[in-house]
Amino acid sequence: MRNFKGKERSRSDIVARADDAFGSSNYAEYMVDVKVKGRYKAARIGMILLYLAVAAAFIVVAAVLTFPWIVAAAPLFVWILWFFTWPYVSRSYYYTVDSAYFTVLKVYGGKKEDDFVKVKISDAAMIAPLNEEYACYAHEHADAVVYEAVSSFSASDIYFMTFTEASGKPAVCFFEATEQMLKALRYYNRDAVVMTKTLH
Repeated sequence: MRNFKGKERSRSDIVARADDAFGSSNYAEYMVDVKVKGRYKAARIGMILLYLAVAAAFIVVAAVLTFPWIVAAAPLFVWILWFFTWPYVSRSYYYTVDSAYFTVLKVYGGKKEDDFVKVKISDAAMIAPLNEEYACYAHEHADAVVYEAVSSFSASDIYFMTFTEASGKPAVCFFEATEQMLKALRYYNRDAVVMTKTLH
């Protein structure tokens, strides 16, 4: 399992690869943290309230049963609860373009990771910026499977990739692109990628 903690990530923290792969025009990686707003912010607040409620419950039980040692156990119990639950409200997305595939991992708390999207880049129908000119293509299929892998939809450089899943259903993945990532995607599927100037 990779360690995604912190902004400074070494090669070995991210992925094990041959040295000549890094810096190659057909390889790219990028990571974004989900912005704390909306439902995500509400979930964080709810989690904090849960921790406070659990601590308060320990104090009440200790007072009712006159077992003071229960209060001493409260911090440990709350820490265990935090350790296993807080990562789910501390989420990031890690993208790679590597060996002809575009992959998105959902990362929890900088450590635990789940596969989210993996697409053979040559199978993508369109990879374009989410702007007035191309947004209609992102919503072309009302029944499409949607993968939202962005820090926020107010972020800059949001792109989308349309493709067909193994089940035959149309799908669209929203992500945040960098210049290196667009170049790498274009290397594997020149006809599908719309190049624009990005901030990263």
